[in-house]
Formats: sequence, structure tokens, C-alpha cells
Amino acid sequence: MAELIAASGKQEFKDYTLDRHQDDEEAYLAAGYSVAEAKTIPAFELLLPQLAEVKQLGRNLVELANSYRQAGDPASAQAALQMAANLGQRYGNTVVGETEVSRLVGMAVERIALNAMDPNGAYGSAGQTVKDRLDQLAQQSADLKQLAQQTEALQHLVSDQDWISYKDRWRIFGEEDAGKWLIKKYGQK
Repeated sequence: MAELIAASGKQEFKDYTLDRHQDDEEAYLAAGYSVAEAKTIPAFELLLPQLAEVKQLGRNLVELANSYRQAGDPASAQAALQMAANLGQRYGNTVVGETEVSRLVGMAVERIALNAMDPNGAYGSAGQTVKDRLDQLAQQSADLKQLAQQTEALQHLVSDQDWISYKDRWRIFGEEDAGKWLIKKYGQK
């Protein structure tokens, strides 16, 4: 537990997905692909295996918390659950350029931690309960999934130039905002 506490206090880790995506885009352009293809292909080809590991780490922290509870150490149990929730928040909070799937995984990790807490317990500094936060995460997740479905349904209608604009907006403003722009431009299908 001491090692986990020490590690959690270190500077935030960096996700290099956007950097990798940019490098892949440049490689496709250099290989002669169109701008639209070069912006699209990397998003479909880039694997994100770290997300499964992040989710498993969240589960492991909850198991650790359960072990502490069984051993009669509620303070360490709560610390482990808070670490899992913080890990989820790190991925669940919007960081421009990261994928929405990263955000959904983060939200799932936070939910895993919260589900192991007392639903009536206080959570965060805004006067929320654990249940309030779980409800908020469920709504955010549903909204993101709906946005992704709407965006996907429009892909066959989008011109190459608008697809390039969508991908540029995704990098500058985030995938959620880019999706909303696309839906506004092409209408909901």
C-alpha cells in the first residue's frame, strides 16, 4: 500500500495516444494517402491495450480494499478505493485529443470504485453522495455512447473536407465537441 500511495503522489502520467496518432497520420501522408485517409486510418488502426490494464488495476485496487476491510483496516480500504476512483477520474475527465473510449474506461473504473463504497457516503467536495456521483457517471456514459452512435451513423454522409475538419476539431477541441459539430452540420440520423 505504501508503494501505491507513493506512486499516486507522483506527477500525472501522460497518455501518448494523440502523439502516436499524429505520427501515424504523417506516415500515411508520406506514403501517398489522401489527407482524409491519413486522418482516418490511424484512428481505426491504433490499439489501446493500456485501457484494459487500467481497468484491471481499478479492479485490483477494489480487491485490495476488500482485503483491508476483511483485515479490519477501514482506513487503508478507503485509501485504496480513493486511488481507484482517482485513477478513473484521470481517464474519465476530458483531456483534449484523447479518445472517448479512454474517457468511458475511466468512468467505468471510477464506477467500479464507487460501487464498493457506501452509496450514502459523501463523495467529492461539492456535497455529492457516492450514489449522486454514480448517477452522474451513468448519465455521462449514456450521453457519450449516444453521441458516438449518432456520429457513426453520419460517417457515410461526410465529405472528405468535412472529415478532415472533424479530425482537426477532435484534436483541438476533443472528440465530444467534434462529434457535436458533425451532428449539427449533418443533422441527427
